[in-house]
Amino acid sequence: MSRRRLERLLNLTMCLMATSRFLTVSEIGDMVEGYEPGHGGDEHEAFRRMFERDKQYLRDLGIPLETGADSFGDEVGYRIRRDDYALPEILLSPDEAAALALAARLWSTASLAAPAASALRKLAAGGATTSPPPGAPGRAAASAVAPGPAELFGLDGLEPRVDAAEPAFEPCLAAVQARQAVRFPYRKPGEAEPTDRLVEPWGVLSWRGRWYLAGHDRRRDAPRVFRLSRVAGPVRPVGPSGAVRVPDGIDVRAMVTRASSASPDRLRAATLAVRLGAGHALRRRARPVPAAEGGTHADRLGVGADMDLLRISFADVERMARWAAGYGADVVVLDPPDLRAEVVRRLTAAADAAASAAGRPRPPAAVAPADAEQADAEQADATGPGQRRVDGPAARPRAERRARQEAPSDDRLSRLLALVPWLRARPGVSVDEAAAAFGITPRQLRDDLDLLFLCGLPGGAPGDLIDISYEGGQITVVDPQTLDRPLRLTVDEATALVVAARALADLPGLAGRAAVARAVERVERAIGSRPAEQVRVKLDAPNEVLAVLQRALRERRRVHLRYLVWSRDEVTERDVDPMRLLATDGHWYLEGWCHQAEAVRMFRLDGILGGAAGVRLLEAPAAPPPTARARDTSAGIFTPGPGDLLAVVDLAARARWPADHYPVESTTELPDGGLRMTLYATGTAWLRRLLLGLGGDARVVGPPALATEIHDAARKALTAYDDAPAGWAPTGRPAPAGG
Repeated sequence: MSRRRLERLLNLTMCLMATSRFLTVSEIGDMVEGYEPGHGGDEHEAFRRMFERDKQYLRDLGIPLETGADSFGDEVGYRIRRDDYALPEILLSPDEAAALALAARLWSTASLAAPAASALRKLAAGGATTSPPPGAPGRAAASAVAPGPAELFGLDGLEPRVDAAEPAFEPCLAAVQARQAVRFPYRKPGEAEPTDRLVEPWGVLSWRGRWYLAGHDRRRDAPRVFRLSRVAGPVRPVGPSGAVRVPDGIDVRAMVTRASSASPDRLRAATLAVRLGAGHALRRRARPVPAAEGGTHADRLGVGADMDLLRISFADVERMARWAAGYGADVVVLDPPDLRAEVVRRLTAAADAAASAAGRPRPPAAVAPADAEQADAEQADATGPGQRRVDGPAARPRAERRARQEAPSDDRLSRLLALVPWLRARPGVSVDEAAAAFGITPRQLRDDLDLLFLCGLPGGAPGDLIDISYEGGQITVVDPQTLDRPLRLTVDEATALVVAARALADLPGLAGRAAVARAVERVERAIGSRPAEQVRVKLDAPNEVLAVLQRALRERRRVHLRYLVWSRDEVTERDVDPMRLLATDGHWYLEGWCHQAEAVRMFRLDGILGGAAGVRLLEAPAAPPPTARARDTSAGIFTPGPGDLLAVVDLAARARWPADHYPVESTTELPDGGLRMTLYATGTAWLRRLLLGLGGDARVVGPPALATEIHDAARKALTAYDDAPAGWAPTGRPAPAGG
């Protein structure tokens, strides 16, 4: 926003707050510095259009412009009632203020982080101390690394983060708040084409790192749950606001967890031959075939003496086949026959697709990609798949695209409106302290002060302007004019803050839970509503592994981990100096200095083998080197390295889900409803497993070496199936056809 418009908007706000009567548009044009109403038709019309834009901007910011008749009763006028504008006084104790400050850090997406930060600024402008005090409950002793914010409330070293980057999130949240129906295309897993849905929204919930919309599907006349990442197009409001009624007793959390965790009606058992030292993720769910059933005679079955016989339960043939086929020749399905046949079909299709990909020209990619995606596609064409980009770090395209998608709206006016009362409540505050409180640089703060010096009430005389003393690096507001109180919280701001606080209050072991509850109650009472009633975040509770690692952080001790590197299907032993515990994308991670890699590494906690028994506290102190720094996860947990492979893969319409589960660089729509994804791979083992499992639903565009690798792995696996007899059963009995 231009400096000139900022001045005009500030002047307009102060003018409308200073008047007790309604001012007409013409009066506003004559009184407010920055307007030039003019007398000719074109000039006057341009002024009115400018005023209409400014009026809407102020309303969007939450400023309550009241409309009424002027003193003569023949023209519409405007004013701002100070009682409607100002945030009611919210008296927060230090621990309550610290609870809200901690809650605001839950969000890792600007669409929620920005309003939460704005809410904290307004509370601070009203006099609340929203920085954590030295005596906040649960403050940990000083450690080798800076304590995380969660330590202040007894969640030692835990830093929960919630993302909301799905494009459908904001319109669905707005629909829930407005109680307005929405329409959107939705693609279920395995379906080639999306279907049109018309939904009365009841609530949105974040669960296991994914956002869901719960509501009534009008076309099916039944309650339904929709994962927002599967919304395949724009979300459009339908009908008037306030038309949707949420039935009494609706529990959005129960709806989502029930829909996402439905137990299969019937489990079946599969018998697998698994190569020694391979298939570790699969082994965690399987059990050995007892010796009495022939489990010690794998070599007699033609699958090799270097393979174990394992039994695993499954419910869905296609999912189990995708998992088993991904391991290639390291896993051979012996029975049941339908699962074995599906694995063979997938491997055959993968071999055929890879064979054709190795020599075919690259097909035309697409249908009207977004600018960022087009740039990525052009860059991939310029460098060629399998090569590193030449224009900087690999994570940069994804990070830049995410930043563009999530960049908050220009909130400088909101900051200026909060800055004046904040400074007034803290006479003599230093420039550095004020800048830090608002998350800006001292130079930006000085620029804000320079702008405020020029703004004030109509008249423009010295006594009409905001008067700020700025001497010796200390700031004191002498005359705030009408800006002595902060603007009240918007629905978005209150929602972001209250939802985050409620999510933290659900965590077991939280110290000061009562302070969190009191803070939420005070905010809701001040705004006169419960803005987050149908918006929820369900954080996974800390488990026994977390408890052991929290202890290691608290006591500053090194840990020994038995860790499965899923991407390489390899079990490793690691000594790690813990730095923090981070929850993001539905998973908990340990970040620390790995002595084996001699670098900072992330370890997903469900990759620690043996649960809590897989973590051993060592006597050696945790002492990361001074160069160890926590990773910036704003672009995701995965950060490609200099030697990583750039792969381009075309997915069939029914198999688009990998682009939602893996950190892709870009995606481009294909004419047949499929999707082209471009992604980096650290090694090809995990990518090979993914593509083998997808069978013919994935075709490698490049590099050719990857297509050759997939072809060779599929042919080798099929040879193993030629050698291993089908229909194996315990003690040599034929396997039953069913489960």
